[in-house]
Amino acid sequence: MAPRASSWEPGASISRFPTPPSTPSRSFSSRTDVRLPGGPRLVTASEMAAVDHAAISRGVSAATLMERAGKESARAIVTWWRGMTAQKPGPMRRRPATAARPTRGRAIVLAGRGNNGGDGFVCARHLKAAGFTVRVLVAAEEDALASEAAQNHAACEKERIPVTFLPDERAWGPGSEAAFAAHEAVFLVDALLGTGSKGAPRGAVGAAIEMAEHTERPIASIDIPSGLDASSGYVELPAIRAEFTVTLQLLKRGLKLEPGRSHAGQVEVVDIGIPQAVIDETIPSMLTVNPDWARGVLPTRPMDAHKGSVGRVLVVGGSAGLVGAVGMASEAALRVGAGYVVAAVPVSCIDPLEARVAEVVKRGLPETSQRSLALSARDEILAEALRADVIALGPGLSRNPETLELARELVERVEAPLVLDADGLNAFEGLGVHRMHGPVVLTPHYAEAARLSGQSIAEIARDPARWARRFADESHAIVCLKSTPMITAVLAEPMILNGTGNPGMATAGAGDVLTGTIAGLIAQGVDAQEAAVLGCFLHGLAGDVAARRLGMWGLIAGDIVRALPAAITALESGALGEI
Repeated sequence: MAPRASSWEPGASISRFPTPPSTPSRSFSSRTDVRLPGGPRLVTASEMAAVDHAAISRGVSAATLMERAGKESARAIVTWWRGMTAQKPGPMRRRPATAARPTRGRAIVLAGRGNNGGDGFVCARHLKAAGFTVRVLVAAEEDALASEAAQNHAACEKERIPVTFLPDERAWGPGSEAAFAAHEAVFLVDALLGTGSKGAPRGAVGAAIEMAEHTERPIASIDIPSGLDASSGYVELPAIRAEFTVTLQLLKRGLKLEPGRSHAGQVEVVDIGIPQAVIDETIPSMLTVNPDWARGVLPTRPMDAHKGSVGRVLVVGGSAGLVGAVGMASEAALRVGAGYVVAAVPVSCIDPLEARVAEVVKRGLPETSQRSLALSARDEILAEALRADVIALGPGLSRNPETLELARELVERVEAPLVLDADGLNAFEGLGVHRMHGPVVLTPHYAEAARLSGQSIAEIARDPARWARRFADESHAIVCLKSTPMITAVLAEPMILNGTGNPGMATAGAGDVLTGTIAGLIAQGVDAQEAAVLGCFLHGLAGDVAARRLGMWGLIAGDIVRALPAAITALESGALGEI
């Protein structure tokens, strides 16, 4: 078949095995014009600071940016509070001050000493102009205010807005004046810490956060919820859990990565006057997937298509007790449109696999005493791989040492694109994954990522995007990290954050479905990088379809597989809103 070509740049080999002469793969070439998703960019704290500085160097003053930030924050907060936002608000996570949610009332602005606090002072003025009775509580000494913040404090005093400085953390405790004032408010505005903050909030700021959380009043945060790392989504303690976050100019990564996403609530981006030309000059480090892009890279099927022309997948794996993983990966490849799937499994696994999925062709191969694939199965697998457009290696493979050695040899010698998952990844624990022949897509969860890199799960979970970026650059692999949401990273390209999926997909076998989905797309000629991103999108979308039909509780991997055709149909027809 004639594929859409790949952008893969082969990395340096560290092969210990002889490799046969290279031959062209039907799913691989050297094209580098892969289409990037057109969704919003997500920035880190340092990237946002660079954009701010570039705007200031072009003549936009810091004072002007702060005034616009506070004004637009107030406008968005008022609209949110009055229930007039275009996006329907989600359920309140705290009890409102009254059952009817008054359109006006008392509002408390919690301000820090830096620029985020300065935004809060501006916001307070504009909330007052909108009819709210406003008071500002500052978790700092007055003489500690940053320059622009001090100017806007003076502006608040000029407009007779009460401002109280509470630098002592004891002033925020239960029964304090601050706690009483917060309880009397209809909502709180969090302007304590901005994107430049590092580490856990301490002192008066930490005490202010704890007080705000104990009030159970709705909270709107300016730029990011205090305590949230704007770049990674990691949440320090204590931290604000906001109902609404108005973020300035560009989306911050931490607002879309868990656990930060859950702390941000509803998010709205407001324009604070940074010229678009300044933004366009910066190279995005992370983009999001939008449905129009996903629709545009779906494989097409001509009227004269037949099973041999729409992609052949080889799934290598299976072992005693784990053959279901091969069945799920194989069926997923068929459900996304691959025409022919062959499963290479231990000979004793043929009958249970036959009972699991009839449409897959089975190859029973030599096995170890533990009923996993033996090293002697290598030549038969390599012969079958010559006829395949893509190989999915790892589902249900087992961690038998001989089987893992087989996996390493196959990665070195197979020339077709590879999707490596589960024990196919574990075979490279502490070794790294490098290929000479074509693209390799890795789909690790945190534990597999930790084994591959030697880092702890906690380190990876603290900043998953950083891990994905670094590992993709070092391995030259296409990395689909099973973070929440999933991140796809490729050498020298922006990372891609997926936007589909739900917590119900936290179920055994869901990763095998992802492996088969990506492999099935590559088999049909979709570039490996695009297939990785599109596969994550469709996998999550199928999970959303299944959850809509069945509910999230009790969702299983088979439900996701069966929902894949409906997910593709919804994407093609533009009917995602009906899911």
